Parts: sequence; structure tokens; C-alpha cells
Amino acid sequence: MRYPNNPFSALAPRELEILHYVLKGLGTKEIAETLNVKMNTVSTVKNRIFEKTLTTNLKELIELATLYNVNY
Repeated sequence: MRYPNNPFSALAPRELEILHYVLKGLGTKEIAETLNVKMNTVSTVKNRIFEKTLTTNLKELIELATLYNVNY
């Protein structure tokens, strides 16, 4: 699937921050502890990232990030 624009450009700064940790392989609990937020917050943001990038799982998200040269 091709996107007219980079789908990651639609992400908010906090979403990009959490995306960075997700792509590095950190789990929800580890991300929550690192950012000093609740696990529910991380889960909600991760779901928004999947929605905005039109991905349904981590594998698709990683492939898309690679396609658009998102650094992690």
C-alpha cells in the first residue's frame, strides 16, 4: 500500500516519542516506566499510531517505518 504523504507526518510529538520506543522493541510497561505515564496511556497512544498509519500490528508498523526511513 502506498500513501500519498508520509503517514508518520500526521503523528503528534508524543505519538512519535512512543513510536520511537515501540520500534526499538520496548513493551507497553517499559515505555510507561520510561516516560513516567500509565500503561493505559501508552496503549491508547499506540492504538492511535496504528490508526493513523493504517497498520494493524507491529510487523506492519515496522515495515512501514522502514519504507519511510523512520529512524529508531
